[in-house]
Amino acid sequence: MRTAMTTAIALSATVAFTPPATAQQEPALKMEETVANGRTITALAGPCKTYSEVTSPGLDGPIVLSPSSEDPTKGYGVGRVTTEAGTYTASVQCDGRTLSARFTVLPLVIQWYLYPEEVEPGGTITAGGDMHTGCRASGPLESPGFAEPLRFTRGGNFGRFSGDTKAITTPGTYEVVFQCADRPERSVKTFRILGTPPTTTTPPSTTSPKPKPKPVVKPKGAPETGGGGTAP
Repeated sequence: MRTAMTTAIALSATVAFTPPATAQQEPALKMEETVANGRTITALAGPCKTYSEVTSPGLDGPIVLSPSSEDPTKGYGVGRVTTEAGTYTASVQCDGRTLSARFTVLPLVIQWYLYPEEVEPGGTITAGGDMHTGCRASGPLESPGFAEPLRFTRGGNFGRFSGDTKAITTPGTYEVVFQCADRPERSVKTFRILGTPPTTTTPPSTTSPKPKPKPVVKPKGAPETGGGGTAP
């Protein structure tokens, strides 16, 4: 009797402390739901023994997957999205099974600044921005109001950049064009050089015009001049 009870208790303990079986994870493709125009996006597929590249019309090119450092049964990769805003579907082959995910490319927002809006003649103008918005400047900024082109000579975290130049001394309102590199979008800002802008009209003359000489008129019936003799 005692032996039977001991056996029953041992079996009960074995059942109580047996760890539950781990549920098998369902394969999936995971990507960010939204991404800035022209920026990068990550892809994580699996678990899979074999997987293909991630493809989508919303990508500049296929995303090549490599084993994830956190979970080798999953493929991880990074790619760049298109510059065309919209919602796209991406897909990958996982052990012969098609996995898909949707993501949205946001419209382009050119983030840059120009200050001050009003500057003294010959004063300093500063401009800068963030190239991670999907638009980087095609080169130095130029304006008829700049004494020389504004070059971005300073960098910072998260792709920030800035630079300075001098305003000309002629008062007026001037435009500055920020042109994206490798794409047609651009942004225009204005600044004003303080003072009274020069007039573009021709001022009236303060001197009176000289009178034209009067023509000489011969009187009618005047005798013709001759050699000085008289008629017989």
